[in-house]
Amino acid sequence: MPKRLPRYKGVLLQALNLNHMLRAYFDESEREGGVFCVAGFAFASPQDKKFTKEWSRLFGRYPDGLHMRELAHRIGAFSGIQAAEQHRLMVEAVKIINRHVSAGFAISCNLHEVKLLAPRWIRGFGDAYPLCCHLTMLAVGQFLEKSGSAERVTYVFESGHSSEAETTDFIRSAVQSPQVAESYRYAGAEFLLKSEAVPLQAADMLAWEWAKFRDETLEKGIRPLRRSLRALFENDPKRYSGAHVTGEPLAKFMVQIRELGLLQLREERAKGGSGAG
Repeated sequence: MPKRLPRYKGVLLQALNLNHMLRAYFDESEREGGVFCVAGFAFASPQDKKFTKEWSRLFGRYPDGLHMRELAHRIGAFSGIQAAEQHRLMVEAVKIINRHVSAGFAISCNLHEVKLLAPRWIRGFGDAYPLCCHLTMLAVGQFLEKSGSAERVTYVFESGHSSEAETTDFIRSAVQSPQVAESYRYAGAEFLLKSEAVPLQAADMLAWEWAKFRDETLEKGIRPLRRSLRALFENDPKRYSGAHVTGEPLAKFMVQIRELGLLQLREERAKGGSGAG
């Protein structure tokens, strides 16, 4: 029997195999022009604890740890630090990540494009955030499938996004399907603050770097690939994946979601009709 864990903010956590478990931490980043990203890292136990110890040692003097936008622009908690210290912190952060993560994932899209195509009447697909969360969980499952791994995954997302409630409802609904739960290798999900789950700070770094790369390097062509992102992806390319969902692939995906939503509506109406008789 699966071991039931406590409810957290309305999400029932259920660990399916505690002996073979990964924890995957994801955060989001949004660019002014509309590029939106959800990204993060999967850790095998006890690497997340080792990571937390080293990361906290590096950023412990800063009250809220790493917020990548603040470090990159030397504002907020990082206001006044020298460029050399900024560089050192980034280099050391990448080293800690590469020592401890099992894999890294980044999924991005364009907010305006999603708004045009999303079936907003299906709760969980009317906004880019739950959409990207869904796609990152699929990416984790596909990575484990290709790796021949049997691990299950507990997903941790940063708490506080405006679409958190919708995403929570979507995950709860989606994993009722054994096929979807298996595609995620789902063992549970929770929404936590960065202060409660330090690996979310590394997810913040990857999400910020990927969104900036997509926006300024690929779309606008005004910035080269940052050394910090290159250092992550070139360390072990097989452990990292990144994708931007747009155009025909996004349109086809939305058609599939609409068809699934219509099927669910028909099933609900059929149940209601049979119950009325």
